[in-house]
Amino acid sequence: MQTSVQVVSEIEVRIEVEIPSDKVNRELDRQLGEFGKKARVRGFRPGKAPKDLVKKSFAQEIATEATRKLINDSFQAAADKVGDRMVGEPQLEPGIAKHGEPLKYAIRAQVKPKVELHSWQSIEVAVTPANVEAAEVERRLAAMQDRHKERVPVEDRKSDTGDIVIVDTTGFVNGDRDKRLDMKAFEVKLGSGQTIPGFEDELMGLSIGDEKGFDITFPADYGAPGLAGQQARFECVVNGLFREDAPELDDDFAQDVGFSDLEALRNDVVTKVGAEANKRRTEEAERKVINVILERNDFPVPPAMVEGYATERARHFLRMFRGQGMNDDQAMRFVEQNWEMFKSIGQFEVRKSLVLEAIARQEKIEIEEDELSAAIVERIQEHGEKAGKVYERPEMREALRQDMLEKKAMAHLMANAILVDEAPKAQAPAIDASTDEG
Repeated sequence: MQTSVQVVSEIEVRIEVEIPSDKVNRELDRQLGEFGKKARVRGFRPGKAPKDLVKKSFAQEIATEATRKLINDSFQAAADKVGDRMVGEPQLEPGIAKHGEPLKYAIRAQVKPKVELHSWQSIEVAVTPANVEAAEVERRLAAMQDRHKERVPVEDRKSDTGDIVIVDTTGFVNGDRDKRLDMKAFEVKLGSGQTIPGFEDELMGLSIGDEKGFDITFPADYGAPGLAGQQARFECVVNGLFREDAPELDDDFAQDVGFSDLEALRNDVVTKVGAEANKRRTEEAERKVINVILERNDFPVPPAMVEGYATERARHFLRMFRGQGMNDDQAMRFVEQNWEMFKSIGQFEVRKSLVLEAIARQEKIEIEEDELSAAIVERIQEHGEKAGKVYERPEMREALRQDMLEKKAMAHLMANAILVDEAPKAQAPAIDASTDEG
């Protein structure tokens, strides 16, 4: 077999393949024998027709099957001529097998560009300081208090905003009883906006034991069949009334949530907020450094890689939405509406990946087999034996290796970058949580 690679562009090649005539002749003869065993020719029992008659009757089918077999057997070896640069699904330009002639066909394929980077070291970027704002710490602590609110019966006043009212309801639609609107011990938090418009307002100013009837019209876009836009009447009885009291922010509260005292709780919050601030700073720095490299180094991107990224993001959202109970039509509509956004993000992510590959290649960064094995062991420990089965597949091991390689290249890139803190936009009390002086 002879192959030659023609460079169509930086991201496309055409591989011409020629299979010698003697191999073509053997495959055509083999296919003729196979057809002869099962061919039905008028006047002959199956498998008993003369070869010349079989050849004449099934010439096109024999040539087609021989061509398919010859291409299948040689395709991978031909594709290997461009190594692991090929991306997406290659396009075949087939020939047709003929006796006494070589079979010629071609493969058109998109390939990763050969990126040779320049001016990627010692890049200086300004990033948001990794400060812990005192106000954010207090907000987190307040949120913890809110999550640990206790219900306290209200006995000295009527219901008001923020209270929880427990009601039994009997419902009617257009004057007819509708048991869909009958509820027992239904909890309504006044002012939360979680019920149909107007319902919570009608429960304001009531006490335990009060009865009240009121009319409400369901919204026109209400989801339940037969209720959208309909007028309903509710007859309600108040069976419970509570307020929610947040615990005091003190040592007792800290102990209730697992800390020795309030200082230990506050320090834990400061540490976590600081870690998040550092993570955001790192991600911002990486994004800005990559953007500088992309501005300095222009190279084309194979459309197949961008489409592949967008497709994977679409699948991710489809799986997520279906898991949340969204129907397929709604999920697909979301994907269609955001397809161009997926591709736009994919353009950046693919260029970033190619930059990191180029750095790894230029700096001779590699992932050794023992590193890969250790990473797989970690995943098995974290996710169980199913992860081990996943990484028995060569393509999954290679995907993990690629991910590790890019992360290693990114760490090398950032070690050569210079980070400076942006000037603060507004003065605010803060605790410096940065572990990187730039």
